[in-house]
Amino acid sequence: MARKTVITKVLDVDAQDGIIEFPQNRTLYADQFTDEAPNTDEEREGFKPKNMKEVFEHYQPSKNGIALETEEGGAVYENFDFKSIKDFEDEQLIEQSKQLSTEKGKIDAYNAVIHQLEKNKTLRNALKDDTARGNLTNALKSLLAELEDTEK
Repeated sequence: MARKTVITKVLDVDAQDGIIEFPQNRTLYADQFTDEAPNTDEEREGFKPKNMKEVFEHYQPSKNGIALETEEGGAVYENFDFKSIKDFEDEQLIEQSKQLSTEKGKIDAYNAVIHQLEKNKTLRNALKDDTARGNLTNALKSLLAELEDTEK
């Protein structure tokens, strides 16, 4: 059975117009997306947006000093700007953040290795045999050292 979300805003004790039915195929973001104090009713009175783009251009929501944890357990502080609803998606947040981009790159690299292990039967068999695993480890270490030398 489908459920219906109802959002209420009581305007008056006897008011019935304060009930809004919210469609299930919509997402409601209700949070403070800026570090600035909320606008007063007087400040909002003249602003009549026609679309979401105008709302984002007018309010220019951003969050400053968001603490992101590093692998070492420290904190990195980053700022996020929101210019559209799409900016709240994971990909857009990662694109705005140097820390999140670095972590996503590491995750993608690990997933690529896992994918190769799942597909490459020869590599899987080499990892099962202790001698072959040692040879592969040595080969990878020498390759890593060679790559580090070329970076310098």
